[in-house]
Amino acid sequence: MGCTDLGPVVNEIKAELERRRRIPQDSIDRADYIKSNYKPLHQDIFELQENFLHPDLLGMLNYFNHGLMDKAATLYKNHGVEVFSFPIFSVEFCTKFIAEINHFNKTSMPKGRPNSMNNYGVLLDELGFNERLLTPLRTKYLEPLTRFLFPHENIKAFDSHKAFTVDYEENKDTDLGFHFDNAEMTVNICLLADCEGGELFFGAPNNCDKGFGYVHEQGRGVIHRGSAFHCVLPLVTGRRVNLVMWMRSSSVRNLKCPICGKTPTLEPVDKGWGEGFTIKS
Repeated sequence: MGCTDLGPVVNEIKAELERRRRIPQDSIDRADYIKSNYKPLHQDIFELQENFLHPDLLGMLNYFNHGLMDKAATLYKNHGVEVFSFPIFSVEFCTKFIAEINHFNKTSMPKGRPNSMNNYGVLLDELGFNERLLTPLRTKYLEPLTRFLFPHENIKAFDSHKAFTVDYEENKDTDLGFHFDNAEMTVNICLLADCEGGELFFGAPNNCDKGFGYVHEQGRGVIHRGSAFHCVLPLVTGRRVNLVMWMRSSSVRNLKCPICGKTPTLEPVDKGWGEGFTIKS
């Protein structure tokens, strides 16, 4: 591209590689500090309770488990391209969760970016939500629903996830370019939708006429393959906050990296799920 001095570029790449190598340990350090110093606003929401969930979610799972597929289908929407949406959380739980996130953001606690594209949001494992809230939500409710909604997927089990919030607001993040997720399945749950615009769009940048926009509703979740190409359309006014869970299956990603498509070469990590890969001994 006409660049004659590659030194600054090389240095920038080296710095980014080092930052990425430090991500697991930096996350552990932040989580340890938060656990020792953060005083939650709503301690009760850190442990999953059935009344946090929308009755339709429980009803849908019950119908599926009893083979009543037609009745289950009345409780979710099929958007036509293997993108499904259905109620997950009660409005009361969403309100409490948003209050907790707002409370945390006002503190001086260390905070990491949710991912490489979003600048605003919270890594929920660092805040202590994984063990008693999000992991049970995944294993008891979301995984079984995924098997019913995507029966042809060759996924033996989801054995890890990454969960975070994304926060769209004027003068902050207001949109997100086309991308796919580092996940086998993505669940995206709206916690706050006091906004105009900011829809989730599924499609491709060179063929938008065949795509469709999904309008978020508080408490409602949308589930899709991580490989589904999508973006966030520009937010016009207000604020939208979502809880995103990237569900991962080592039985799938051990064979092919979802990012580069190659057979992964793995290195052991001391703690955590290591981006969802496993090393067989």
